[in-house]
Amino acid sequence: MKLNVTKQVKSDGFSLFASLPDMGRVGGLVSSFLAQNLKCEQVAEIVSSDKPWVSYADGVVKSASDTYRIHYDDERKLMIFTGESQPQDPGELYALCGALLDFAQNAGKVARLYGAGGYLRDQLTGAPRVCGVVNRPELKKVLAKAGIDLVGSEISSITWFNGVILGMAAERGIDAIGLFGEISETTVPQPLAAKSILAAFSKLESIPLDTKTLDRQYESILEEAQKKKEPKYGPGIG
Repeated sequence: MKLNVTKQVKSDGFSLFASLPDMGRVGGLVSSFLAQNLKCEQVAEIVSSDKPWVSYADGVVKSASDTYRIHYDDERKLMIFTGESQPQDPGELYALCGALLDFAQNAGKVARLYGAGGYLRDQLTGAPRVCGVVNRPELKKVLAKAGIDLVGSEISSITWFNGVILGMAAERGIDAIGLFGEISETTVPQPLAAKSILAAFSKLESIPLDTKTLDRQYESILEEAQKKKEPKYGPGIG
């Protein structure tokens, strides 16, 4: 794993939003939306090479790796961590979380860390709700004030990056909140769940966000799904 810094960040305090694709790619949709739509500056990247394979094209192989990006918005005092995948090895996962938290804490005081992901609810009806978790009991009041319910007691663990980063933040004395949007489908992107999470984050941090692009993305997914359902006719008469 390698950290490449393009710009040093020094701040008296900032919030950190860190999430990666999970069920319905929700975590990745949220963090990438923030990085792109707030026009944050990329300040560093972390390159992970945990793949037990090499890529191959036109007779040539090369090492496979994943690149995770760290962005910073000095005006809003917000750092954002995003990527296109998650580490497949637990050791690499913990190393990635540690590298991110090291970079963030070297930049200044992390006032609060936010994570995000999908919350599978088979009987989902209507617009997806957002439920939350905290890494310190006192933070439940923050969720309650924002009208955000806690994740249900049927959940006993939150796996991979979007869960582990919250626990590792607690070990370093960083307050953290996880925001999880309801989904009923895990195999296709869920932009409406991401939209609900962004609305909750906007309320918590008082950062205005225009999420119309996620509505359009949802419409495109519906159109594609409809095309797949349409019957395909072969040669014939009638």
